[in-house]
Amino acid sequence: MQISLEVRNGILIAFGCFLWLLLENVLGLHSQYIDLQDLFSWLIILIPLSGIYFTLKYKRDKIQRGSISFIESLRTSSIITATVSITSPLFVWLYVSAVNPTYLLFKQENALKIIRDSQIDVNTLLLREDAIKKSFETFSYILSAFVFALAVCMTLSIVLSILIRKKPLNSLDKMADDANKSVN
Repeated sequence: MQISLEVRNGILIAFGCFLWLLLENVLGLHSQYIDLQDLFSWLIILIPLSGIYFTLKYKRDKIQRGSISFIESLRTSSIITATVSITSPLFVWLYVSAVNPTYLLFKQENALKIIRDSQIDVNTLLLREDAIKKSFETFSYILSAFVFALAVCMTLSIVLSILIRKKPLNSLDKMADDANKSVN
């Protein structure tokens, strides 16, 4: 069974993000340094950025023979986005249920601490506390992982599709390029 380039790399990107979660856990960003976690967790964007970029570049240079249209690169990156959006929540569920079951509790307590330290009235405080408790339930967190993966990967897909597109060579240049490849 052969898995397509896009699906394979989408799974690898999601697995890379799971490894990032494990690294954050090992560094204590999910427990004792939870207040710093929001600062460093944005670096996770580098994983889908590099994964989508290198997949599009490989497809353009090796499969499409040096040219790729915006539509073709967007199609490729959309398949990667769909794969990442489907598999990332599974890895997040694995993390919050098996690897670090106390992670969401730490996140919730940190968010509640920040809200309590702010100077707001009691009614607003109670409303925000209730919203925070609901947002760090397992289902809500997994749903937010899906939405985050979809939004980030789709945005990266559009930007990278614009940047990586390359027009095909005209027919004479293409014949000369084919002749040079066959000689070498």
